[in-house]
Amino acid sequence: MISFWVTGAGTFGMKEYIARRVPRLGELLQIRTYENITPDLELPSGTHIFGSLCQLPPSGREVAALLHDRLREASPESRLLNDPRRVCRRFELLDRMHALGINQFRAYRAAQAGAVERFPVFVRQESGHNGPLTGLLHTPKDLTAAMRSLRARGLPLDDMLVVEFRDMADGDGVIRMASVFRIGERIIPAFLLRGRHWMLKWTDSDHDGPAMREFLGYVCDNPHAAWVRGVFEQAGVEYGRMDYGICGDSLQVWEINLNPTPGPSPGPEPPPLEPELESMLQEGRGVYNKAMLEAFSELDAGSSGGSIRIQLDPALVERMQSDLRSIERRRARLGFLQSLYRRPALGWPIRAAYSWLVPRR
Repeated sequence: MISFWVTGAGTFGMKEYIARRVPRLGELLQIRTYENITPDLELPSGTHIFGSLCQLPPSGREVAALLHDRLREASPESRLLNDPRRVCRRFELLDRMHALGINQFRAYRAAQAGAVERFPVFVRQESGHNGPLTGLLHTPKDLTAAMRSLRARGLPLDDMLVVEFRDMADGDGVIRMASVFRIGERIIPAFLLRGRHWMLKWTDSDHDGPAMREFLGYVCDNPHAAWVRGVFEQAGVEYGRMDYGICGDSLQVWEINLNPTPGPSPGPEPPPLEPELESMLQEGRGVYNKAMLEAFSELDAGSSGGSIRIQLDPALVERMQSDLRSIERRRARLGFLQSLYRRPALGWPIRAAYSWLVPRR
């Protein structure tokens, strides 16, 4: 059995993937949440994957590290992926990639915003994976206004990063963004998007013949496997998904998500493409889903099926639970404010003020 550790709020991605794409994976993998950790645990031996480490408070990362150590002591034959003490979080990753000369852009913690020297930049959360909080900000004045507005909306300063924009457009103005998983020793390409928007998502990327052929070639050929493996090693990550930009021979690391959504997000699937394009999309998805199931099966191979008893510090566990409850309350408050922001009638003054304070170019 594979134990997949995530926060309660982070269970949806794997649940959706199992339910809608690879039901057989549910026979191998059991989702466990940090919120349900108690000082006295009975757990299966086998494989344990530590996800959601970027979403844990310091007390949670301390509990995860202690749990990792106790599992290693009690069951040396168990496979443990993502040592909480070694894994780079987002800022640490980007800082290391720049220091190693892999990335040609820098990231700053929000408290260091005054030290930014190269513009444009954008602001994003360190713990979240929903993309930029702002558009491109071209001057220090724009950045100051953006930070002020984001803080007014309730976003904490210590969870925001300022990231330099690195233009990855080719000579024709086309931008490419790829995503690739590491699962144990397997490197599995997930998708490749191309388009002209500086921040690519499925909805604003190209879905024509050339784009689908590039996508299919990418997932079948795995062209950057050696480079990708080296980045994961530098980041201390044995399970996760890396997003990176491609411009000719230049590859730039955007992020590594330790609890990625392997398949569809909640909600309806996008409308189907034209038959020929849909066929290429489904062929690529089939290659990817097959490789994912094989990788998880390899992790589960040889599992003894026994159980082990783990003892953790009760005070530390209680502190983590209290911190996680505080994070959940803050998330609920921010969600409520976002819902007000989106309401047609009530949200227009908020949207107007925000658009004035935060330039979105």
